[in-house]
Amino acid sequence: MKQKTRETIPIQEAMDNLAAISTIDLSAPGPIGILKKTKIVTDEEECLSQEVEWLSGEGSEAILEVLDLTYGAIHDHLVRLLENNEMDWKNDRSVQAIAAMMALVGESAERLGKYLEFRLGKPIDKIALRPEYRALSEFYKDRFLEKIKSKEPHEATEGISDMEAVRSDRDYELFYIRHEDGAPYFNLDLLRHMRLVSDFESEGENFEEDPLLQVRSMMDRDTHASASQILHACRRQMDDFYKIFRKISTNDLALALSSAITALFLSANPRNLLSNTTGKTALSYFEDFHSFLRAGFKTPEYQKMIAYPPEKTDTMAYVLLNLIHALSDRFFHRNGGVKQESIGLIHRTSRRGTEKTSEKKGVGIWNQFLIEDENYRTLLAKFPSGPLLKIIDLVRAEESVTVPFDPIAQNNFPVAQFSAISRGREFSFLRIPSPTKQTLISKVEIVDEFRGLLRFYHMQNKGQKHLLINLQDRSSWKEFARAKALEAMQKNAEFNAVLVVFTLPKSTDFYFQTGQYLNVNSASDFFASFLKQLGSPEEFGYCLPPSFKPAELQRFAEDIFPLIHTYFFEKKSNLTRGAREDFIDIFNQFLLLKLIDHFHPSSISFTCKDAIDTGAAESASFYAFLKLLKNEFKTKEEHDYFRWLLYAPSLFVRERAIDGERFNRMLSSLERLENGFIENSKEILRKFEELYNPELFKTLEIKN
Repeated sequence: MKQKTRETIPIQEAMDNLAAISTIDLSAPGPIGILKKTKIVTDEEECLSQEVEWLSGEGSEAILEVLDLTYGAIHDHLVRLLENNEMDWKNDRSVQAIAAMMALVGESAERLGKYLEFRLGKPIDKIALRPEYRALSEFYKDRFLEKIKSKEPHEATEGISDMEAVRSDRDYELFYIRHEDGAPYFNLDLLRHMRLVSDFESEGENFEEDPLLQVRSMMDRDTHASASQILHACRRQMDDFYKIFRKISTNDLALALSSAITALFLSANPRNLLSNTTGKTALSYFEDFHSFLRAGFKTPEYQKMIAYPPEKTDTMAYVLLNLIHALSDRFFHRNGGVKQESIGLIHRTSRRGTEKTSEKKGVGIWNQFLIEDENYRTLLAKFPSGPLLKIIDLVRAEESVTVPFDPIAQNNFPVAQFSAISRGREFSFLRIPSPTKQTLISKVEIVDEFRGLLRFYHMQNKGQKHLLINLQDRSSWKEFARAKALEAMQKNAEFNAVLVVFTLPKSTDFYFQTGQYLNVNSASDFFASFLKQLGSPEEFGYCLPPSFKPAELQRFAEDIFPLIHTYFFEKKSNLTRGAREDFIDIFNQFLLLKLIDHFHPSSISFTCKDAIDTGAAESASFYAFLKLLKNEFKTKEEHDYFRWLLYAPSLFVRERAIDGERFNRMLSSLERLENGFIENSKEILRKFEELYNPELFKTLEIKN
């Protein structure tokens, strides 16, 4: 039966409206206007035109009526396509064009809804529930979606062949990184369709309940607090800088640093918080600070001073070097300002997830963590995929420029997480994603601000060094180049005194006890396999610092294996696969403590590609491990801090939950550790401390 065509606007005008909405910058929302009753405009000059009949701020009904006309026009266009016998459904371009158009439809509803809520200062009814949008989406699902789905290739390209990998966000870095010949790893045209399916398959939760809506404003407040912290910490270096600034005002490095400091002051100004402005936000100004800081490293003046170190009497040079390196140091050591808010959001998300399932309470803290995690994931699954939306934004950006995989520059900023004191020395645990920039799969560049951090350590001349636990898989084609670049950096003459890199395999068959290791249930055979790996570390995915020899690693393992086996596995002659996985993780914790004891670092990071899944799990796990060693992991504050370490990185950077497999495995090993400590705490400490400096355990103190 032929559907009656409604009176509406031309299809081209409808597409122009969708395109205009897609340009809205939600980080700094500008004006929107309506021209000639049905045309949506977002350009500031057009919005100032006398022909504008409506401007944002005058209520929402006028713009929503135009949006209804837009959806009606697209609906009628699809009807005509379906009735057109000449439509070639075997043509990839035709099918992908429809998918792309409908992806814009889904994006427009979400983007305009967020915009109106922000500009009007109050919630609005979800646009996806309006009759015109629902009619269009239902018609598309009923009549078009199967045709579109049937055109999906079984493989994208070399690199990722599983569409679920995009949804789960496992390999999103390959959207940025390209083959050596410049070809992409992903068929980017597929993404618009995936976005469409994500929109139309969502369960229609209330827009106001979406926990992801709070992420942007919390990031804004976090960087606002960070800017103040950096300014305070670098006050002495800035005072020295401005005393000589007039003399060097034409110096490119001085100009870049002046701009970076100005951006920090603007970010630290409460007037620029997202809640207080319609212009640039604190987060945007913090991004500017980072950009100007990087620009400073690229200036000829800085490059010359690094290549040819200035004389000690060259005051101007040392003022500039001290400032740029101090800013880098504080950038990595920033504390942020929304830890408690983040913990509150994590708790609320978990509680709302409980409303979607049956409310359960775990017996014991580890079971409680598991139940809360299930609730947390349940609620996040009800809303449009955050990772997918980020990839769609990337596709739009790549239309004009190739975007490298550069996590620190993509709002995945480093942060200080917690610290510990032992033998009178404090060492900080920093969350640092891979400090690299990568456009081609084989070409990796260490980012300048990380070099700046290490140069700051060197200039302080206090024996400071950074211990980077590299969790990237050096045996994987996806991560090999990044792992090798970091490992090679510690051998550089400039950095070998201030950087230690230890690569710990967390993705191999042995680590997951799969492949040839799947059925090695005998404890003695398992230990033999493990010792073989540690005896030839690079062959099995490890990379040791030059001053920590394989023989030393193997000797430590031979000494500690019997203790772990005795106190945490009751000397069982057979170990299940789960038990063997727990054994590996428990050994890794004691090994990391050995590295700290050996190298005396002033800062430590658990660095994977983005410090979101593997890195976050390792950081939270080591925090809990240290607390259990001190018999302290008992309070609500400690448990909440553990939750923050686990969930905040993935929520704020990728708008999703931490990888479930990493989470579950970490909890299993920690539960086994706690059970062992409950049974034999004093005896365990007495036996294990023989393998470390005697004062390490006695003086160890952990600070949030």
